[in-house]
Amino acid sequence: MKVKKDLDCEECIMIWSAGQKFREGDVCKGVVSDVFDFGVFVDLGGCVGFVNPSEITWIRYTEITEVICEGREVNFLVIGHALAREQVLLSIKGLEEDPIKKFARERFGASFTGSVEMVTPVGLHVSLPGGMGGLLPESAMAGTADRYRVGDEISVEVARINLHDRQIELSLRTPT
Repeated sequence: MKVKKDLDCEECIMIWSAGQKFREGDVCKGVVSDVFDFGVFVDLGGCVGFVNPSEITWIRYTEITEVICEGREVNFLVIGHALAREQVLLSIKGLEEDPIKKFARERFGASFTGSVEMVTPVGLHVSLPGGMGGLLPESAMAGTADRYRVGDEISVEVARINLHDRQIELSLRTPT
């Protein structure tokens, strides 16, 4: 472990000892003490925990306060230590299954009515039920992309799911 040079040996031992009761992979409970755009601080009862915004939730959000607030008691997964900052690094979403994996198991090939979120040169970004979103590529629309606007409803099918990149590719729903 690297240690900040301006800490004396006694401080380092104290910080290291406090952090050692939280090992990587452990699940612990703490209280959210501060919420900032750059992350969340957690009182772990003698130690400070930190949750990076990317480790809060799988759900897309605009403001961090939409998904977490001060004073809330939460379970966390220990993902590491930042000795120099005297923090235990935590994750909330690490305790949950990645929703795209569940989506792939249960809904691959399914048809949906989604809402156009964004129109781009590569295609339409479509929101799907359950907070998921996918791309309907321009190439799959047979030149009809210019007919759609943000907010339009569109019937789509799940054509492909890339679990590694967490991407869902859609196709236009074929009439039955």
